[in-house]
Amino acid sequence: MSAGGIKHGLTVLKPLLPRLGAVRLAPLPTIALFVALSVTGCSSGHEAPGVPVPWVNRPLPRYEVPAPQVIPYPTSAPPCHASELRIAQGRGGAAAGTLYERLVFTNIGRRTCLLRGYPTITALGPDGTRRPLRPDREGFTFFYLVPANLPPRGHSFIGLATGDGCDNGTKPMTSYRQLSVTIPHRETVQAGAGVRITEVCGLFVSSFGLPARYTPLAPAAGTPATATLRVHLPARVRAGTILRYTITLANPAQTTITLRPCPGYSEGIYASGLVVRRSLALNCDTVHAIGARAQVRYAMQLAVPTRAAAGIAKFSWSLNDPNGPFAGRIIRITRR
Repeated sequence: MSAGGIKHGLTVLKPLLPRLGAVRLAPLPTIALFVALSVTGCSSGHEAPGVPVPWVNRPLPRYEVPAPQVIPYPTSAPPCHASELRIAQGRGGAAAGTLYERLVFTNIGRRTCLLRGYPTITALGPDGTRRPLRPDREGFTFFYLVPANLPPRGHSFIGLATGDGCDNGTKPMTSYRQLSVTIPHRETVQAGAGVRITEVCGLFVSSFGLPARYTPLAPAAGTPATATLRVHLPARVRAGTILRYTITLANPAQTTITLRPCPGYSEGIYASGLVVRRSLALNCDTVHAIGARAQVRYAMQLAVPTRAAAGIAKFSWSLNDPNGPFAGRIIRITRR
C-alpha cells in the first residue's frame, strides 16, 4: 500500500486495482516458508504406509505466484431508485492519522437493482444551515469498493475519510447531520436522524459498491490444492550431497482429488549466501488420484550445493498453486 500524497493533512492512498500490474510478489516457496513454519501441517507426523512413489527428474519453468486480480461482481441489474433505499450508519475506524466512516445503503425494495458511481451529499452543518459537501473523489485502499448488484435486503456502501492531524491536531471536528444523498439519475435518499458524517482535515469519498474481492479464490473440491501436506526429512544434510526426503499429500475430504493434469511443485533451501530453488513435475505415472480420506507418499530429491556453508537452513515445499499446500522446515547443513 503506497501513499499517493498529502492533502488536507490526510495521506491519500491510490486505489489498489490500477497498481496490480506493478505488484511484485515474493516467490511462493518463500511465502510458504515463513507461513507454514507455524502451522500443524509442517510437522513430519507419521508417514503414509507402503513404498513411496518414486522421484522423477522432470524440471518445470520456475513457478511464480500470479498477481492478484479483482473478481468483479454481477452488475447487470437496472439502476436503483431512491424509494428502494434506506441509509444507515456503518462501521468507522481510525488508522495512520485518518478517520474512516461508512454509510450503508440497504435495498428495501422487491427487486435487484444496481447502485454505482459517486454520490452527491448535502447536510446540515453545526450552524443549522444546509450546505453541499464537496469531498474529493480520491481513491484510498482502505475503502476500495467496486460496483455490484444489490438484491432485496442486500447492502451497498460508500466510504468516507478525513485526516485528524492538521493544525497540529488542534482543528475541531465538524459533524454533518440530516444527510441528503443524491444517487445517479439525480434521485435523492434522505438519511435517518442518527446518520452523520465527520470532517476534520478535508473529506474524501468512495464510489458506491462492495469491498473488492481478489484472486486466488478458495480451491475447488477435488483439486490438488485441497490436499494437506506433511514433509519428512532428515535433521541434517551434508553439503555436496543429495537431500532425500518424502512428502505426503493427504485428502481430508470425501471428494477424490484428481492429478490430471499432473501438478508441479517447488522446493528450496534458504540460508545466508545460499538460495536453492527449483520447480518440477510430480510423478503421476502410476498414481492419478488421491481417494477420499486417503494419502499418498512421494520420494523427493534435492541437490545441496558443495559451496553451502555449515549451519541452519530453511527448507520449503509447495504445490505450484496460489493456494498451496505449503510446508516449511528447519534443516542443518554440515560440511562433513
